Amino acid sequence: MINSPVPAYVFGPFRLLPLERVLFEGDRALRLGSRAMDLLLALLERAGDIVDKHELVAIVWPNAVVDDATLRVHLAALRKALGDGRDGQRYITTIPGRGYGFLAPLAHTGQPAPGTAGVEPRHNLPVMLTRMLGRAEALQTMANQLLQLRLLCIAGPGGIGKTTLAVVLATRVLRRYADGVCFVDLAPLDEARLVPLALATALGVAVPAGDAMPVLLAYLRPRHMLIVLDNCEHVIGAAAMLADALLKGAPLLHVLATSREPLRITSEQLQRLPALELPPADAVPDAAAARHFAAVQLFCERCAAVDDAFVLADADVPVVVDICRRLDGIPLALELAAGRIGHFGLHELRRQLDDRFRLLTRGARNMPLRHQTLRATLDWSYCLLDAQERQVLQALSVFKSRFRLESASAVAGCDVFDTLADLAAKSLVSIEFCCQHVYYRLLDTTRAYASAQLAAGGDASAVLRRHARHCLGLAGRIAADWESMLPAHWSARYGRHVDDLRAAIDWTFGEEGDVALGVALTLAAQPLFYQLSLMDEYRVRVARALECMAAQAVDDPDSEMQLHASQAHLLLHTQGVTGTMLRSFQRGYALAMRTDDDSRRAEAICGMWICSLQLADFQRADSYVAQLALLCEARDDTAMRLVLARMRSAGEYLRGRYAESAALARMVLAHPEGAGQLGFNHALLADHQVCLRGTLARCLWMQGRPDDALALAREAVTVGFEHNGVTLCVALAINAIPVALWCGQRGLAHVWTCLLCEHAARYGLLYWSAWGAAYQRLLDAGDTLTEFPWPAVRSWPIQIDLMATLHDAAADSQALRRARTGLAPWSAPEVLRRDANHRWRALAQDDAAGLEAVRVQLEEALQLARGQQAPGWELRCATSLAAVMQAQGYGAAAHAMLAPLHAGYRQGRDTTDVMAAAALLAQLA
Repeated sequence: MINSPVPAYVFGPFRLLPLERVLFEGDRALRLGSRAMDLLLALLERAGDIVDKHELVAIVWPNAVVDDATLRVHLAALRKALGDGRDGQRYITTIPGRGYGFLAPLAHTGQPAPGTAGVEPRHNLPVMLTRMLGRAEALQTMANQLLQLRLLCIAGPGGIGKTTLAVVLATRVLRRYADGVCFVDLAPLDEARLVPLALATALGVAVPAGDAMPVLLAYLRPRHMLIVLDNCEHVIGAAAMLADALLKGAPLLHVLATSREPLRITSEQLQRLPALELPPADAVPDAAAARHFAAVQLFCERCAAVDDAFVLADADVPVVVDICRRLDGIPLALELAAGRIGHFGLHELRRQLDDRFRLLTRGARNMPLRHQTLRATLDWSYCLLDAQERQVLQALSVFKSRFRLESASAVAGCDVFDTLADLAAKSLVSIEFCCQHVYYRLLDTTRAYASAQLAAGGDASAVLRRHARHCLGLAGRIAADWESMLPAHWSARYGRHVDDLRAAIDWTFGEEGDVALGVALTLAAQPLFYQLSLMDEYRVRVARALECMAAQAVDDPDSEMQLHASQAHLLLHTQGVTGTMLRSFQRGYALAMRTDDDSRRAEAICGMWICSLQLADFQRADSYVAQLALLCEARDDTAMRLVLARMRSAGEYLRGRYAESAALARMVLAHPEGAGQLGFNHALLADHQVCLRGTLARCLWMQGRPDDALALAREAVTVGFEHNGVTLCVALAINAIPVALWCGQRGLAHVWTCLLCEHAARYGLLYWSAWGAAYQRLLDAGDTLTEFPWPAVRSWPIQIDLMATLHDAAADSQALRRARTGLAPWSAPEVLRRDANHRWRALAQDDAAGLEAVRVQLEEALQLARGQQAPGWELRCATSLAAVMQAQGYGAAAHAMLAPLHAGYRQGRDTTDVMAAAALLAQLA
């Protein structure tokens, strides 16, 4: 058909009649050269856009070679005729490196649609009823490609928007082709032989039924046209032959094809069409920012078309983004989903996506049948596959994340090299490149469809079993690489496999599964779940494995031992110190001691040591250190010896032997093999490097080096971010926050406490949440607190010992009993000091005997601190004692006792303790 041109363009004082190719300024006709007129019409047609200079040249000089200088000369003539720049009025702008644009206000008179230079070339392009979104860059790229190339194929999965883009592209470049554009829809064809006849029908050319090509080529040979072959995939061979014949027999012809797979002929330029852009997975933008992403914009526009009350609110953004992501950013799926917004609303629509093929139906009645439902779109592609391709596609549906070629072969049970390439060519499998490796992935909608086909067949059980066995081997490689790779690189490479391991474990414990395989998978997956901080989820999976072993009477003491050990650690961090946790540690230990495997014994001993520490039973903890030392004597294992050194370092600290503790910590940190992941280190959950930095930081503070201690505490927190959630919680709760408070850095302690609370809540680590709550109460209460508000569970003595060093109210009768009975040597000096201060404040003003008792207790605390060689405690005890002595009238003696200790501090002059001592010395002087 011939499109009617627009009678006139109006801008500024000018009026352009495109049919007559006449430009008026007011009532006066202006003289304008033909090339300048063509340039003006081309820019007006694309008003508001930047038109590439190569595209302008192709429009104005379609059959000639023209350099940039010629273009600039004619643009200069056009600008002069328009008076461009006169009185500040600009019409044509130049964007260096991009092109030119008409950016002034523009109006049209007559017909509402803009026209073109002269009579617009013929075309039969479909009318677009909605605007295209998110394809501007691809559109410009392909428009430029058609300047140099004669065959362009737009490929992509069904519903991705290939036809829409092809129509918009053909409209964009229409004026380049003197003989116009011919659009040929191949979707209705049932037989390949009808392809040339479909082209003849679209052209309006009568051809013989037998062989249409000679007549078609004779007709097209002199013509400068663009042929659009839409939906080639089901007649791909015939479409490829037609395109090849046209390009060879008609030298002025260009071909634009759309297909779910390439034509695969010489000179083809393939343009893979990706899904519409989605917001990053780790960011949730507000409504205004979300609309900048094409998938969200399309979904919202279509929702508004269905429900005029629809407005995207900030609170709804996560729901909309999740819908768009679960639909892979595929335009058709988004439009179908938006069409159901009036029935379900946003939140119910998201829930209904679990059965997306039932939900995404009832497309617009004027859409092609293959686009009426999401299932019909995928049926169209699936029916074009041969038996081998269908079998492999079904097998690939069990993968929950991207996969490698060897993984695909293992799960499919055969060599899939060629088949996988064919499926990728047909847009049913996506190809991704990362770290010099090739990965494959199924879109979620394709995966769901293929999974349903697998379930309907008879091979699902065999495929799922192969997948589970493959995941078992994969988990083994993941665990082995944890010993040698940097944590960040390890997580980036293997973190994505957790979804496949989840699915495989779930299947093994299902009706048709294999409990023994499931137990092995659960244990093998331990490092991945730990390092991804999926503690609570893994705890549930370990409990399930133990339940299934018991239900089916599986006799596997080694696996049972490992599962109990994991369960105990997980219960500690997710629920706290409980009877169930203690029994799991004890059961794992009992099973391990029956074996001859030293590694299993070492893991169980470490578990019982950690359990004893949490109960603040330091004597029992020492007994487990001795057990591990005996193992080390009988076995030349460097990793085991380094773990033993870490345990000894912690033990020496808890006994108040800070010099010995610091020396052991430095030895491990400096060891050539101490920088990597130590064998069975994952059984401790918290990374030994971070823990040792924390222990050393606390030792440094005790040794009178607060600045060094705070710097190392900061380093422990920084390194903790590189590891699992437990590691960071340990770094913060046990080490960094206490050091900050001891240094008087309450602001930093508050920041770290907020981080601890947030991190523990994010990963479901209730034990560490309780620590964060205790710190938060301490910081919020300040000096006015008279009774420490302990968390609901107060059966954690190690927390009591630590909190008692941070606030007088926490140094209560239980903390004092532990200090006096030798159960908490490391904290005893500070607990005695705080209790003495508390008693002093409660004394009557003239209670000399009571004051003397306070002085005696402070002298006891000071002697304990000196015995530990802990200047940190010593300065505090001496400052408190000097204040009491001042009150008793012994100012000179107090000054003589405190001054040397204060002078011994070479750093930390701005810490609370050093400044308090200095202030008291000034009073005593």
